Amino acid sequence: MTTHPTAVLAARDLAAGHGRRTVVPALTLDVAPRTVTALVGPNGSGKSTLLMTLARVLPRRGGEVLLDGRPMGAHSSREVARRLGVLPQTAVVPTGATVRELVEQGRYPQRGAWAMMRHQDDGALRRALDLTGLTALADRRLDTLSGGERQRAWIAMTLAQETGILLLDEPTTYLDVRHQIDLMRLVEALRDEHGITVVMVLHDLNQAARHADRIVALREGRVLADGPPGQVLTGATLRAVFDIDAVVLDDPVSGRPLFVAR
Repeated sequence: MTTHPTAVLAARDLAAGHGRRTVVPALTLDVAPRTVTALVGPNGSGKSTLLMTLARVLPRRGGEVLLDGRPMGAHSSREVARRLGVLPQTAVVPTGATVRELVEQGRYPQRGAWAMMRHQDDGALRRALDLTGLTALADRRLDTLSGGERQRAWIAMTLAQETGILLLDEPTTYLDVRHQIDLMRLVEALRDEHGITVVMVLHDLNQAARHADRIVALREGRVLADGPPGQVLTGATLRAVFDIDAVVLDDPVSGRPLFVAR
């Protein structure tokens, strides 16, 4: 597993779970700044549980989570919200809320729930709507949108938060192919142009290989492979992690690995 001396987010012997079940028994992981990390693995492997425990959405059951080198518990909730943006797998749509009202909530950690919107808040809101292609839908009610449009609205809210770290749980859910491509390009731009660190759960392995700097492959809450896509997306790893037999080729466009199941 990869460790990094200047990790912005880290787990040390982290145990995580939900209900009575421990899904991740003891996991160590360092996330380097300005990188895109994809967590992959079969259903029930602990990807989302790990992500939500790193985000402090789920309480840890053992070990430690470090944010900027300090234990997560040493940071106030507002400090964490200013540093860490989270897109959960499922989110409840506020009754009657518009896209603009949802995205505005991403500014609360920066200004407080009762403070007036400031010029910089307006700018962040406009940028988030523009980046997600929602400017024309800003005044539409969320309950009138398609699943893909609502997903982009949640992503826009996370972007409006303007944090240095983004944790995204299956962000391409409900998106059609065009918007999946747009989202992955946006993730790359956030890293390259804004220096944002992204950790995301993905089911599409070829998508992960094409757009992530690093892939962490999980099975039963343990890391079976961790490294650049070319090292992780191999026939041996696909058999060990997913129980599938596959051929791994070179993507003619990106040069990254591309797998085809037999």
